[in-house]
Amino acid sequence: MKTLTIDDQTHRRLTSLRDEISHQKKRDVDYGDVINELINVYQDSITFSGENAGG
Repeated sequence: MKTLTIDDQTHRRLTSLRDEISHQKKRDVDYGDVINELINVYQDSITFSGENAGG
């Protein structure tokens, strides 16, 4: 199995997001939860921009 590595800046940003989401949800959140939250926000932004693209 190949190990994925990320740079220090990306790790710090993900950790900061994890801490913020944990505080908001008042429970422990892991990095998988953070990535899923980022995907949800991205998908919502695509849906929202798509609704406005038609004019």
